[in-house]
Amino acid sequence: MGVCARSWFTSLWSQRCSAECGRGNKTRSVVCLSNRGGSDLPLDGCEGDRPPAVTSCDAGPCQNQLEWYTGPWSQCSAECGNGTQTRSALCIFTNNGLQEVVDQFKCSGLSKPITSQPCRLKPCGVQWYVTEWSACSRSCNSGYRVREVRCLTDDIVPSDDCHPISIPESREECNKQPCLTETSRSIQQYSTDSSLFHNCVLVVQARLCVYPYYTRVCCTSCSQQLETPFYILLH
Repeated sequence: MGVCARSWFTSLWSQRCSAECGRGNKTRSVVCLSNRGGSDLPLDGCEGDRPPAVTSCDAGPCQNQLEWYTGPWSQCSAECGNGTQTRSALCIFTNNGLQEVVDQFKCSGLSKPITSQPCRLKPCGVQWYVTEWSACSRSCNSGYRVREVRCLTDDIVPSDDCHPISIPESREECNKQPCLTETSRSIQQYSTDSSLFHNCVLVVQARLCVYPYYTRVCCTSCSQQLETPFYILLH
């Protein structure tokens, strides 16, 4: 007696979508069975269209994520005693598995990792410490400036164990340039005769260089008069 009927049978769809977010697929098994023996028949043995074994599914929108990424710590800034080490912090935007560095402002709502921390490789022992230089005592003609020099331990306690040969200078000369006289300042400020005034020769002959106005507009000519003996000017 032959087989009376051949029918398509399917399992239930898989519970989970193949994607964690966005569009994915669900699957199921499809078999062709007779209504008598219940054994599997070739997939082309059943009449009618074969039911689909794959269907699309939506696992929900993918979550875009912002997070801080930190680089490695740098070396300590000091070979001994107290120092500092730093690291970079980047704002990373993750979209569907792709990462991108974005402006740090976008991560402002997240707790930013520390990017600086103290470090100490070993104690330095006693050493010389200095303050900043003071202002120079004079603006010209060689003044001097001073600073304080102390021998201190790692705990900033005064000590007498620093080597005296290596003691830093506590006083030095400064502003060694000579001071300018009033005439020199005028000559320096007005290095040539003014192009707006064309009678400097007459100014010199009329001995008008004693007046500040003519000293300014005829600076070169007047300065030469100061260097010329008086008896020559009379001729």
